[in-house]
Amino acid sequence: MRKVKKYEELSELKGRMRKEGYSYRKLSEETGISVNAINNKLNGYSAMDTDDVELITKTLGILPEEIMLYFFPQMLRNASK
Repeated sequence: MRKVKKYEELSELKGRMRKEGYSYRKLSEETGISVNAINNKLNGYSAMDTDDVELITKTLGILPEEIMLYFFPQMLRNASK
C-alpha cells in the first residue's frame, strides 16, 4: 500500500537537522522517537504532536520564537498573504 502525504513536508526542519549534524538515526537516538516515526513526520505522512515538537526543539536548540518556522511553515505563508 502506498503512503499518502497528509501534511506538508518539513523542509526547514530537515535543513536545520543537516546544519546541526543530525541524521534521522541520531535524532531518534537522542529523542527516543523511532526512525520510522521521524521519517513519517518530517515527510508529511503523519503529524507531530506537542511532545515530538518539544523533544526535537530541545535536541536541535530551536528557540521558542523559531517553532513556527520549523514546524508550521504553511501557517506562516498563509499569514503573510
